[in-house]
Amino acid sequence: MELQIDKLIFTPCFPLNWPSVSIVYRYKTSIYKIKVFQTETHESSWKMDDEQGSGNTIQLADDGREHEAEVYISMPAFVAEKKS
Repeated sequence: MELQIDKLIFTPCFPLNWPSVSIVYRYKTSIYKIKVFQTETHESSWKMDDEQGSGNTIQLADDGREHEAEVYISMPAFVAEKKS
């Protein structure tokens, strides 16, 4: 996970047999409860509050609120490992 100004970029490196990891992240006055999944899909995506999108990056806001996010990271190695 990498912070770039007001965005979090996810490039997970946890074991492929873990179903997910959970992160609580503070960005200025806001709290983000993030669950990261490594999936066999061909495209990374995210869901946060009432929004969703493609890619491995979520936009952060300094709004004093608590946000819940799910990030799904496409892992081609995951597919290859399952086939062997």
